[in-house]
Amino acid sequence: MAWACAANSVLFGAHLPAYPLGLIMRDDPADATPATGPTRLRCSSFARAEDVDPVGSAGSYRGIVIAEIPLPWPREIAEHPALAAAAGVLGTAGMRLQGLMPDGRSDPHRCRLMAFTRPDGAFDRYRGRAWTVAADLVGDAIVAIARSGGSDGGPAVARPGTGPGPDATVAGRHVLVCTHGRRDACCGTFGTRLASALPGLGATVSVWRTSHTGGHRFAPTALLLPEGTMWAYLDVERLVGISDRTLGIDEAAALYRGCTGLDGPEVQAAEREALRSIGWPWFDHRRRGEVLESAGGRSLVRIDADAPGGGRLTFEATVEVARILPVPDCGRPLEEAAKSAPELRVTGFAAA
Repeated sequence: MAWACAANSVLFGAHLPAYPLGLIMRDDPADATPATGPTRLRCSSFARAEDVDPVGSAGSYRGIVIAEIPLPWPREIAEHPALAAAAGVLGTAGMRLQGLMPDGRSDPHRCRLMAFTRPDGAFDRYRGRAWTVAADLVGDAIVAIARSGGSDGGPAVARPGTGPGPDATVAGRHVLVCTHGRRDACCGTFGTRLASALPGLGATVSVWRTSHTGGHRFAPTALLLPEGTMWAYLDVERLVGISDRTLGIDEAAALYRGCTGLDGPEVQAAEREALRSIGWPWFDHRRRGEVLESAGGRSLVRIDADAPGGGRLTFEATVEVARILPVPDCGRPLEEAAKSAPELRVTGFAAA
């Protein structure tokens, strides 16, 4: 089948208002319907009203594959007809798939496809490769990527300048804003507003509208690659400040869901405290973390990091489950929430 696949684009539009943590965000400020009403519940309004801490909600992945996939997207992007053969293979490989929305500059016959894979050992960023692939072969290419750990695109053709081998780099950085309305109304509404309102983020930064990134209750959300960081409760100023690392570090830390290149929610929660302590240069360190012991909703976590210029930092922290909260579905009463999730809290963080 033939369908249009977009080149990456930087989007422009009207300015988004900032919504401080703890405040209810509505489609329209004039909308006075209670956020937790029986028919108008918005998951993001609930999370803000409860001041839910997003840390530890990023997920952990050996790799992230991003591919231009035509609309409409099903509720699960892997259920798209073009990807029928890929879903199970990606899961086995520990890789996450993100669909990218085509736009008017699409090549009608070929799609862009990128794979970001985790290096062995400590993590500082994913290593990326980029290809183009015939539209009707994108599923086969993703299967090849998953089976090869990101080194082989199968029928896909390497993009000029990316070089051979698994260590070839994808030029520039990528900001993926979740706008997956079929999965969640908050992402479809607030995420689309954010993506449409973003100014240019620089010549080397590409902005994409993407499929579900998890954590829809924290909408608008974004994933930054190759650093693998996920972010919550965004607006234009916050996302611009995160992208160029100018946002105050305490504000940024409150929006940080975690790094997908680190293993597990507890490690992600402890790592955030290192970000608070070191500041933005923390993301240039090669980091690793492990849970040393865990019992009764409390875990002892160790974080090790190698600085770019040499030297090692080590931290230990206690991570606790502060509360268990429902994960509501937009438009349905809170009591019908099918899932719940822990909110994590870090205590006793210190250099070791």
